Amino acid sequence: MDYFVLTTSAQAGGVINDYPQGSPAIWKFGEGLRMAHEFPLHAEVCFSPLFPTFDKLYDFQSTTLSTPVVSGRVRRVIDSLSIHNAELLPVVLKNHRGEDVPGEYALLNLIGAENAIDMQGSDYKMNHIDKEQIGRIKKLRLQKDAISADAKMFRCHRMRRLTLIREDVAAAFHDAGLTGFRTYRAEGWNGLEI
Repeated sequence: MDYFVLTTSAQAGGVINDYPQGSPAIWKFGEGLRMAHEFPLHAEVCFSPLFPTFDKLYDFQSTTLSTPVVSGRVRRVIDSLSIHNAELLPVVLKNHRGEDVPGEYALLNLIGAENAIDMQGSDYKMNHIDKEQIGRIKKLRLQKDAISADAKMFRCHRMRRLTLIREDVAAAFHDAGLTGFRTYRAEGWNGLEI
């Protein structure tokens, strides 16, 4: 089974850089914890004023957060693939003028993590603040035997901001015509999103 790095990458897409008001503590979003029980009802996220000309809509909306914003189309594909560790936290998406954007959107919070990174075979630098987390990958090697057979879309235990997806998930995203994302073959990935 092959795995791919999943990133959001949308040309001139509206960028989200704040979690909804009343959200759980920001650090929790990067930990792979369930948060539906503490997530605010009627949560809103807005296009960032730091990127005033970026206003296009995609299925994977660009964020500066550790949790991507995804459309209802992404939700339906995730549901059809029975990805049970995907917690979708509903949000209303607002444009630069504060107007509601049509459609369903949610923060995609992946629960848990897989011990997928081969720490001996990979080339990386550890995070200077969180010494248990990788800060930058230069060459990624996977230990596929440590990845659960049912893990289809997941965070990596030693680099929780890194999302990997199985090849069947990548194919389903492409086949569904989803927009605003990129995939890179995980084995040998150099950490660059170009």
